[in-house]
Amino acid sequence: MSLDTRDLTKHQTPWPCGHGGAVWWANVHTEERDEAVLQVAKWQVDQALPQKLNTYFGGHYYSFVTREYLLNLILFYREAHGQFPQGAVCIVERWAWQGEAFKRAGRWVVGWFWRFMQREDFKSPGFWVHLPSVQGFDQSAETNQSN
Repeated sequence: MSLDTRDLTKHQTPWPCGHGGAVWWANVHTEERDEAVLQVAKWQVDQALPQKLNTYFGGHYYSFVTREYLLNLILFYREAHGQFPQGAVCIVERWAWQGEAFKRAGRWVVGWFWRFMQREDFKSPGFWVHLPSVQGFDQSAETNQSN
């Protein structure tokens, strides 16, 4: 991924999700080059995992990297199955932010941490998102055209 500047050595798709609608560039790791297909996949990501723009410890960067990961997961699924996925998806890795479940005072607590805890003391619960049906993309496109 590239913030603000396109990397011409990689296949990237523009994504206006930066501060003030700035265009950021997501790497596409599949063979997909049809921009219409990429738009549908980006719409699914926007619905399931909106971009965070906080700058606390680079939160906007890690949010975008996670969204880029989900974009490629959707595209790999489409490549393998000939259709867009829908429903629940578990993101196991959140890059620098790690979701962990641990016992404290006899009960399980889930928290998001930098990766500095002892891994053997924790269990990763993952981070669940819901991918909407692409029919919603068709409906939102029709609504935008009529406005």
